[in-house]
Parts: sequence; C-alpha cells; structure tokens
Amino acid sequence: MKRLREERSITQEQLAFDAGITVSALSRIERGLNSPGWTTVQRLADALDLRMSELVADLERPPR
Repeated sequence: MKRLREERSITQEQLAFDAGITVSALSRIERGLNSPGWTTVQRLADALDLRMSELVADLERPPR
C-alpha cells in the first residue's frame, strides 16, 4: 500500500486523515503489522481512488 500511496504523492498524514484512521495505524498496516478491517480497507481504497479489490490485492503482497 505504501507504493500505491507514494505513486499518488500522498503523505501518510493525508491518507490517514482522509481514511479516518491514525497515522500510527496506517504505518502499521503499511508495514504488515496490522490487518485492517473491511471498513478501513474501503475507506483507504476510497481515499486512494481505488477499487476495494485492487487495494486488497496489494495488501496481500508481503511488505518490502
């Protein structure tokens, strides 16, 4: 997800705000330490202008 965010030139702070989650939670999701619930996945997908399935596919990849 970090790659998707950076491709759009969005900061963690902005994405977290747009998705209604904390920066700490977003950081943990990006590092693969937390698995977001479906509501959070939908909010993140909306904030990144992606279909939910696109974001889920990205989240299933191991972080680099």
